[in-house]
Amino acid sequence: MIRTRFPLAVVLTLATFTAAGCRKDEVPPADSVAAAPAPPPAATVTTIETGKHIDANKRIVDTASTFGPRDTMFVSVVTMNATPTTTLKSIVTHESGQVVDSSTQVVAMPATTGGSSVTEFHLVKPSGWPVGAYTVEIWLDGQSAGTRTLTVRR
Repeated sequence: MIRTRFPLAVVLTLATFTAAGCRKDEVPPADSVAAAPAPPPAATVTTIETGKHIDANKRIVDTASTFGPRDTMFVSVVTMNATPTTTLKSIVTHESGQVVDSSTQVVAMPATTGGSSVTEFHLVKPSGWPVGAYTVEIWLDGQSAGTRTLTVRR
């Protein structure tokens, strides 16, 4: 009978590789895996009001949709979740189809994260508004957010 002896170093090396190959990779605990933060909620327009006067918070004091030719027409727009780049645009169109006013404003940041912001637009025509119906369309970051119809009567 012939016996072959393996050197001890070869036996230990094979044992090490065999043990390493059978070892399972450790999985980190679920709470240690960093989750991607949720994206912030999108800015939205929650309220569009029209009237003849506003208060110190830019909110309409007396809601109105009918105005005299020399009245100032105020539009108050409430938004939620504004960012430093959130913009509002007001486009005012006479019933004839003529755009009579257009202005853009960056929304003032709310005092609290995710809070509401109020932006005010006002329409003034010292020589007087022509009698008729007007449509005020509010755009939020390039998307239409709503319309209001105003009427000028003598």
